[in-house]
Amino acid sequence: MLATSSLIASASVWSGPFEDGLAARDKGDFASAVHIFKPLAQSGDANSQFQLSLLYAAGKGAQADNKQALYWLRQSATRGNTQAQSNLGNAFHMGREVAQDTIKAYAWLSMASAGGDSAASTNLNVVARKMSPLQLNQGKALAQVCVQGNFKPCL
Repeated sequence: MLATSSLIASASVWSGPFEDGLAARDKGDFASAVHIFKPLAQSGDANSQFQLSLLYAAGKGAQADNKQALYWLRQSATRGNTQAQSNLGNAFHMGREVAQDTIKAYAWLSMASAGGDSAASTNLNVVARKMSPLQLNQGKALAQVCVQGNFKPCL
């Protein structure tokens, strides 16, 4: 029993590159965070893609670049990161860096909400109250298309 406890305790000390990126970000070393997250993002890690999108959007560790921020946000969202899905839904709702589109906003917020993002649930209700019954049905249908893996109409 003692050996198991020691193994569990020591396993929690281990960190990988993603955790190193978070640690750099949390210390305010944003350039290092970008340097760590970028190859992870390029290899398809949704969490690193999301973190990189935030850094580009804020201009931390790299020059502010809304195109890069949106690119990485979309990559992360299509790989199932609920925070990215929520942020993308909000972008479509507000028309930030994308054309305002209530139906796409509903679809992304719906996916994020289904994935457990509580902020997305709140925002989904806000968006839904502004939609006609036809738009609501279109948003639900689009979310189903996206959930099945065809994200092109959702972007």
